[in-house]
Amino acid sequence: MTHSNRQAARSVVRVAREGRSALDRALDDLREVETLVGFLALLRDPAAKRPWREVVLDAFQRAELDDEARAELADRTEDAPGEHRDAARPDVLDALSGVLWRAQDLAAYVLRAVYHPALPEAGPAADPRPYLRAAREHLPTAVTGWTNGKDFAYFAADRAAAMLDDLEAALALNVDGHTVKAVCPWCRGGLAGSYSWRVRALPGSTTDLSLVVIVCESGVCNPPTKDVTTWWKGVPAWPFRDWPWLARRLARLDARRAALAPPPPVFPAVQGSTGRAGTASTPDAEAALLDGVPLTTDRTTDPEGTAA
Repeated sequence: MTHSNRQAARSVVRVAREGRSALDRALDDLREVETLVGFLALLRDPAAKRPWREVVLDAFQRAELDDEARAELADRTEDAPGEHRDAARPDVLDALSGVLWRAQDLAAYVLRAVYHPALPEAGPAADPRPYLRAAREHLPTAVTGWTNGKDFAYFAADRAAAMLDDLEAALALNVDGHTVKAVCPWCRGGLAGSYSWRVRALPGSTTDLSLVVIVCESGVCNPPTKDVTTWWKGVPAWPFRDWPWLARRLARLDARRAALAPPPPVFPAVQGSTGRAGTASTPDAEAALLDGVPLTTDRTTDPEGTAA
C-alpha cells in the first residue's frame, strides 16, 4: 500500500501540529495510531457498519465507472460469475498491512539505535500495536542519544504521520476538503453546476473554531459584500459561526424554488398499468389505460397491483 499524497486533506485536529517539534509530533501520532488501528481492525468484517465519506463524482468520472461496470458485466461467464461478497474488506486489510510494515520498520530502526533486542518478525495479519508501542517508548532515547537525533526525529515523524494519514482516510476522519452537498446560491455551482462548497481547516483551528470555514471553490463565485464574511486565497469563506446563517439562506432558497416550481403531474409514469405499483385510481386514468374497455362500477384501488 502506498501512502497518500502529503498535500491531501487532513483532519482539523492535525492542522496546527506542524509548529511543534518533530519528536512531539511523532510521539503524538504514534499514540493516536495505536488507538485508531484497533477500530480499523473491527471493520474487517463486512457486516460491521463503516463510517464513510461520500465522494462527489463529476460527469466524466461517473461515465468512466459506468463503462467499467458494463465491461465487467459483459465479461461474466459461468466460470467467472462476477463480484462476490468477500470474507473481509480488502481495502481495510490493505490499510492494516501498510500500518504493520511501517510500524515494524520504524521499530527496527528505533530499537537498533538504542541497542535494544529487535522484536520478532510477524505475519501479514499480525497486530502492529507492539511495534508501535516499542517505537514510542524508545524514540526519545534514540533521538537524544545520537548527534543526528534531529534527523532521526524527522524520519520518525514522517513515518508516524504517514500511518496516521492512512488510518484517518480509512476511517473517514478527514474533515478538511469535505464536500458540502449544497449548490452555492450565488454562483449556482459554477459552469458545471456542481457542489462547489468545501470545508477547509485553516492553521490554528484546533484552538479557534472560527478558522474552520466553508469556501466556494467554483472559481467564479463573487457574492455581495453583505453576504460574505471573509475571503481566503481569493475565494469567499464563511467561518463556523456563520454556518447556521448559511443553512437558513439555503432553506429559504429551497422553499422559494419549491413554491415557483410547477406541480408534478398526477401520473408521471404509466407504471401502474403493469401492476407493479397498483392500478390508477381516477376514472379517466383507468379508461386511458384500458383503452376503451367499459369501466366496472367498482373503482376501488388495488394497492397490491393484483387486479386483473
